[in-house]
Amino acid sequence: MNYIIGVDAGGTKTEAIAYSLEDQELGIGLSGYGNLYMNYDKATEHIIQAIEQCRINACGKGAEECLGIYLGIAGIEVQDYAAKIDALLTNQYHCRVCGLHDSVLAHAAILGGEDGIVTLSGTGSVAFGLYKGKHATTGGWGHVLGDEGSGYHIALQAFKRMTLEEDLGLRRSRLTQTLFKALHLGKVNDLKGFVHSADKGKIAAYAAMVAELAEASDEVSMEILKQAGKDLALMTQRLYPKLGIHEPVPVGVSGSILEQIHIVRHEFKHCLEREVGLTDLIINQVSVTKGACYLHKKETRCE
Repeated sequence: MNYIIGVDAGGTKTEAIAYSLEDQELGIGLSGYGNLYMNYDKATEHIIQAIEQCRINACGKGAEECLGIYLGIAGIEVQDYAAKIDALLTNQYHCRVCGLHDSVLAHAAILGGEDGIVTLSGTGSVAFGLYKGKHATTGGWGHVLGDEGSGYHIALQAFKRMTLEEDLGLRRSRLTQTLFKALHLGKVNDLKGFVHSADKGKIAAYAAMVAELAEASDEVSMEILKQAGKDLALMTQRLYPKLGIHEPVPVGVSGSILEQIHIVRHEFKHCLEREVGLTDLIINQVSVTKGACYLHKKETRCE
């Protein structure tokens, strides 16, 4: 049985799934972060680990020849990473290899090539749109230049709240008290050591704690999450003039922040309804890796 592999490589984890040519899942592989910009060598190691694990599991279900590997990789647009990853994997697996930005694979999985926008928010954040043959991206600048509305950015806003309370001599908020205990800090100044030494994924993980407190009606946490939703909506909204969109189009969401945190998604949807007349918000119900199925069919039709 011939098969293809889709790979979703982000700032926290890499997921690889093998699919039959009839779009049936055959095997899965999981590994660490795959964002090439974080550490190219380590990220490619994680990507290959996930692919190998996926291939082993697929072979157990009768898979034989891999016809293509389609990868959505955070950070692939930096330097010559796209060419390097394509050459590396082509040499290793001797099949068609297509390395894309992770937002492109997500768009294929959620909208299947139809006009519209997909906004991702996990460890980082980015929006990708396709409209009447044109495509464009907003966001995706990384944690230093942007990533507003992402897990990393949410956690960072919570940490900044801790430093603000310290500078102003305010009583510690519930959020600060919770983070203080979770981080095992002796004093707020100790936060600097954690933030400057931890990787993006470890920092972004604290967004879940902010979400838990918000669900328990903590006002500071709720405000941070609402702002994240507004930031992601603005990122999405910027694609409309960029692509010449003057009508409502479907908007899909992907990634743990928009999929799992209701407050962020609600604010995101509310802002887009008000600003661009959003009528159709699609929440990702499949693995982003399934975009490989659409991309493979598209390529084979063109041959």
